[in-house]
Amino acid sequence: MRSRLSLLLLLPLALAAECRLPEVASGAAQQMSAEQLLDSGHYRAAVRALAPVAQARPADPQIAWMLSRADAATGDLDDAMKLAESAVAADGGNAEYHVQAAAVEGRIARAAPLLKQLTLARRAKKELDAAIALDSGNTDAQWGLAMFYYAVPQLIGGDRDKAKAVARQIADAHPALGQYYEGRLAAEMKDTASAENFYLRSAVADPNSFDTAAELAKFYIETKPDQAQAEMWACAALHSDPSRAEGWALVARTYAWCGCWTEAVATARKSEAIDPDDLAPWYAIATAAIAKGEQIESAEGWLRKYLSQPPEGGEPGWASARWQLGLALEAENRHEEALAELRTAVDQDPVNDIARADLKRIAAEKRH
Repeated sequence: MRSRLSLLLLLPLALAAECRLPEVASGAAQQMSAEQLLDSGHYRAAVRALAPVAQARPADPQIAWMLSRADAATGDLDDAMKLAESAVAADGGNAEYHVQAAAVEGRIARAAPLLKQLTLARRAKKELDAAIALDSGNTDAQWGLAMFYYAVPQLIGGDRDKAKAVARQIADAHPALGQYYEGRLAAEMKDTASAENFYLRSAVADPNSFDTAAELAKFYIETKPDQAQAEMWACAALHSDPSRAEGWALVARTYAWCGCWTEAVATARKSEAIDPDDLAPWYAIATAAIAKGEQIESAEGWLRKYLSQPPEGGEPGWASARWQLGLALEAENRHEEALAELRTAVDQDPVNDIARADLKRIAAEKRH
């Protein structure tokens, strides 16, 4: 494999320049078509656009498929499953409809009891096999299959070597996308060196990929902290798709990381003007403030703002925001309020072991 340095030297020099925030009209995200909204992660707006169309055209599989994607992203998994099944029933020859059914079954399985998980995993595999049979080159189906092999127990077909082989198959045909997926898979397997290398190779193959740039920004924020690299890739993601709040959130987070609070807040405000449905930049700078032990009172306000409306699909849920709010209140010595927020967070997300540990810690400290 090429070294990280040699890969960086192949990247466009523009990425190394200081980040200049793009000019985007307020409300720009609201002017997109339903398909554009889905592709750019504006799921709440997509639901609003598609729901009345689906009601007027209940037999249209294309509309059902699109609304299923939006509903799944925003957490309405029951409706997403019904819509995916109706799309498959109406047009079983469309591979994408089978992929969506598999994706929703996988999401439902995460929170299901063990036996139900196994049943749903088998159903998802059946849908993915059907999609591959219809279109052997469908990269969504191939990636779903790779994640199936990675995530399920060996008892029902799990095999991490097969997962890697499928991701490599995608990369052979589509280098940028496949190397991005190989990076995702390596990150899931805690192989951080390989994840970084795959992401960088993907960025060389397609410097304009939002997903790759965003993953690299998160990698240099969370996995291998490097403020300069994080800011460079956050900027690249933002310029790849300026309508997406995720890119603005990454840039805002890097500003907060270096203590540039004026710039961080200005970035969050600009993002909210572009897409008021997605307040992720406020969450991003709040969590950075709490981690640094700075701007705690402001962080509380930013989190309450984030909690003032439903989260956008793919962004941190209310449980995560309430957990962070609990930590902010603890830092302000408001322990009763902190405990109340943490109890709510754990109730909303029982598998958040870190929030549960924080709840126990603060409760024990209060007793003493």
